[in-house]
Order: sequence, then structure tokens, then C-alpha cells
Amino acid sequence: MTADDDLTVAYRRCAREVRRSAANFYYAFQLLPARKRRALHAVYRFCRGADDIADGPGAASLRQRLLEAYRASLQAALAGHPSDPGWMILADSVSKFDLDPKNLNEVIDGCALDCAPLTIRNEADLKRYSYGVAGAVGLLSARIFGYSSAEVEIYAVSLGEAMQLTNILRDLAEDLGNGRCYLPLDELERFSLTPSDLGLGLDGPRAGGYRALMALQVDRAAAHFREGLRLVELVDRDARGCPAALAALYQRLLSEIRRRDFDVQSSRVSLSPSRKVGLAMGAWLRATLTT
Repeated sequence: MTADDDLTVAYRRCAREVRRSAANFYYAFQLLPARKRRALHAVYRFCRGADDIADGPGAASLRQRLLEAYRASLQAALAGHPSDPGWMILADSVSKFDLDPKNLNEVIDGCALDCAPLTIRNEADLKRYSYGVAGAVGLLSARIFGYSSAEVEIYAVSLGEAMQLTNILRDLAEDLGNGRCYLPLDELERFSLTPSDLGLGLDGPRAGGYRALMALQVDRAAAHFREGLRLVELVDRDARGCPAALAALYQRLLSEIRRRDFDVQSSRVSLSPSRKVGLAMGAWLRATLTT
């Protein structure tokens, strides 16, 4: 088997993994040309690996050590010594698309924040956290999409922030159950709320404050989407459908949160597979035919 054959097999295996685990991303990734899709699969696998370590079992100190071992594997792969097929295809994608190793390390740094008690005091803290776990991913994705305007980097970070905040709102109850509150504490205080009030939501004694806080967050995410979507017409035409589809999927989740009057406690906000396909294809058509 040649080195090219090994890469082909590894990329195919990665694609299967992404299909199993990337419920929302997979449909958008399919809209990319094969070469770019394979690279985005490799980056997604890397990010998912870091996130799984951060959210995995064991003490915070153990997960931090595992993340540093993960970082060492990254450095070895980029130096030409990948330890397994997953690292091999990541190194190949870094080389082919000139991905910045700094952004890959920033993803690990962002995930490491989840290994210990995390306090989001204000919007600035939220932006710093979101940059590591989503903004840096946006920058890596943009390099794969292809672009010439430096403005794309600003919009890529904004789109990542929009998607991350949408995730935070959707997973509010689950995160609280794990002892995590990602919404700014100063904004909770503005509406006379505590993290425990977020778990009660509309059934709690401060439902009005909860509703006002959530409306503020949904509006913030919507503003990030408006800025982030400006990158679509600035990336290579053959890649425009992917960010457009990702935005469409997550904007629909955000709209559903608002439609439910911000009730994210009683059931998980999600989209059916057929709805995802329809949204992704509609976004792809608009992005590729009208820009």
C-alpha cells in the first residue's frame, strides 16, 4: 500500500466518523468539493478529539494532562511524525491548505478551559472562551474554504461566536447539570438571576428576568450571525454553500429557541434530518447562485 493509499483510507475512515458524530455539520460539509471536504473532516475530528478529552471522565488535572499529551501528538504530526491515521490526515490538510498551527493550539487552549471551574464574568470573558472553542475553528475553516480578503478572518470569528452562543443557549440545562454556566454573570445579576434560575427557566420564580436575559443572548447571537454571514460572498465560490448552510442550520435553532419562548429546559431543541437537508440545500442554492 502506498502513502497515497494510506491517506485515502484514513480520509474515508474520518468521513465515516464525522457522519456518525457531526449531526449538524455533516450536511453542510457535504456541500464542499471533495478536497476541501476531506480537510474539514480532518479538522473537525481534531476539534472533536480535544473537546471529548475536556468533557471526559476524570479529575480536571488528569484531563489537562491528556490535553497536553494531545498537543504533543499535534506537534509530532506537524513535524512529520503522526502517531495514527487521524494525525496523518490532519498534517496532510495543514500542509495542503496552509493551516496555521497557532489556531490548532488555540482550540486545545479553549477546550482546556472546560477542565476546571470556569467563570464567565462578562461579555469579554464569553468572547475569549468562544474564540478558543469556535472562533479559532472558524479561522481554520476559512483557510480551507479559500479567500483573498483579510476581512474574512473577522467574519469567520463572528460566525463561530454565533454558533457557539447558539449551542450555549440550546444546552443551557445540560451544562448547568454539569456545573457550568457560560452566560455572563454580570448579565444574570442585571436581571436579578442566579445560575440556578437558568435551570428552572420559565417555571422559576424569576421567569420574567430569565426571559429578558435569554432575549438579550438570542439578539446577541443574531447580531454575530449578521456579521459572520458577510464572509460567504468573500470565500471561494465552490465553498460558499458550506458556511451558508452552517449558518442556516444554527439560525434555525436560534429561531426555534425564540419560538419556544426560550424554554430549553423541557426538551432539547433540535431539527429533523429532513429539515437539515432542506435548510442546507436552500442555503447552498442561495449562496452559489446569487453571490
